[in-house]
Amino acid sequence: MAGFLFPIKKLKISGHSMEPILKNGDIVLINRLAYVFSSPKKGDIIAAKINKKVFIKRITKIDNNKFFLCGDNQKDSLDSRKFGLISKKDIIGKVIS
Repeated sequence: MAGFLFPIKKLKISGHSMEPILKNGDIVLINRLAYVFSSPKKGDIIAAKINKKVFIKRITKIDNNKFFLCGDNQKDSLDSRKFGLISKKDIIGKVIS
């Protein structure tokens, strides 16, 4: 619960996987309460913790409450094509800016 004391988290984009929407060095805000009362939707840009690293990706498919994530720049993106589907518990929150 300690994470919810501060429902907005600031992250710096590292890499080119979400270009042209988000560029290397951009600062984004993550709403960590976005999915408490709703479900992630196809098209949402989210932050997820995968193998102890935080990724910013877009949800492109939902299958049995599992989420397939892709970077908008698919030529330069480490995403679900490599690490597979993720579950809701892996999602930190929704990118809001």
